[in-house]
Amino acid sequence: MKKNLIGLLLIFSLLLSAQNAAIQNAMRHHDFETAIKLISKEKKSLDIDFLKAKCFKSLGRYNEAAVLLEELVKQEGTGLEVINELADCYQLAGNLKKAKFFYSMALQTVPENRFAQLNYLNVVFKLREWNQIIQLAHAILQKDSLPTVYPFLGDCFVQLSNPDSAVYYYRKALNSNPDDYNTLSKLSKIYLQAEKYTDLINSTGRYMLSDSTNQIVNQFNGIGHCMKSNYNYAIYRLNKLFQEGDSSYLTNYYLGASYFATKDYTMAYDHLTRAYKKDSTNQNLFLYLGKSAILSGHQKQGIEILNKGLDHLIPKDSVLFNYYYNISVGYNRMWNNHADEIKYLKLAYKYKPDYNFALYTIAGIYDWKLKKPEEALEYYMQFVATRPNDKKETDDKVASISYYDVAERRLNEIKTGLLKKRK
Repeated sequence: MKKNLIGLLLIFSLLLSAQNAAIQNAMRHHDFETAIKLISKEKKSLDIDFLKAKCFKSLGRYNEAAVLLEELVKQEGTGLEVINELADCYQLAGNLKKAKFFYSMALQTVPENRFAQLNYLNVVFKLREWNQIIQLAHAILQKDSLPTVYPFLGDCFVQLSNPDSAVYYYRKALNSNPDDYNTLSKLSKIYLQAEKYTDLINSTGRYMLSDSTNQIVNQFNGIGHCMKSNYNYAIYRLNKLFQEGDSSYLTNYYLGASYFATKDYTMAYDHLTRAYKKDSTNQNLFLYLGKSAILSGHQKQGIEILNKGLDHLIPKDSVLFNYYYNISVGYNRMWNNHADEIKYLKLAYKYKPDYNFALYTIAGIYDWKLKKPEEALEYYMQFVATRPNDKKETDDKVASISYYDVAERRLNEIKTGLLKKRK
């Protein structure tokens, strides 16, 4: 009898060992469905339920895993691993408040544990509780200069509209890890918004010494050179990206702007058109594209673009002047559009009354192109009336005074001609 009992126990032990080996083998091969089926045949225990919960979690069945893990957490003597798994499940399921609660429980169990601190920091960040993150991060840094904390602080200060503090912590992060491209990208964005173009060029340039292939870093570097008026280098950098397949708005916009600045209006028109197709909300883009279109022989398209810009604009007078004046230039370069040219010159003058030369130009159009001497006379008289009394002549005044002389002479000729007609 005793021998039979020992034999039965040995067989049972061997069966358990074989079952456990099958479970471990299924999990090792990530066959979690099979593992769950095998585990379900086992006697319920803390270890078995924990193993089953991990299988549910691996299959993305977070709520089922959480139900098992919550039961385990309620039992006395629950380990830190179970609490962290439960917090992870809630975070993965998108229930960040419950995740925070259980990460907090883990942190209270081991308050000095870096793993617990970082888990809690991460979920609080996702909940956008910026001030709490700053408080916890500073507490960590008082005891340990943990580099991974610096980007968290930088991100918080960005959200709190404190770019100076954000720059400080992003720089510390990059000092600890120069290859941190994600942090460099955020820092570059701040430099660009703050118009700190030298810092933008220097920081991206340092990164490019070790990795010259990163598209975003190259793009920021090219933009920095464009904004520093290093147009030829900006064209080199951004055109290289374009040739490699970068068709993004920013690359085309700043490449087009650089070509525009070097007066290569054909290339400017090409790249600015590409940028416009991706985002037609940038007011500067309307002006650059419209003007480059006009100056590259696409007057009709240029006028249409500038008019669209006006439709989207609630501008200052100086901006309106730029639009109306450039539209008039567009009509000037087209045949038989003198009426429209005059219309936009009048509008340009309206928004910049000290641009007296508009009156002279309008008079000339009526005089020589439209052959309307009465209208020409009116605008010559208006132009002459703006002649300055100050005789101290700068270079600009010398030019303008010569125009006044021409206008006065022509004004008198028209008056004489009209008198002869009336006789």
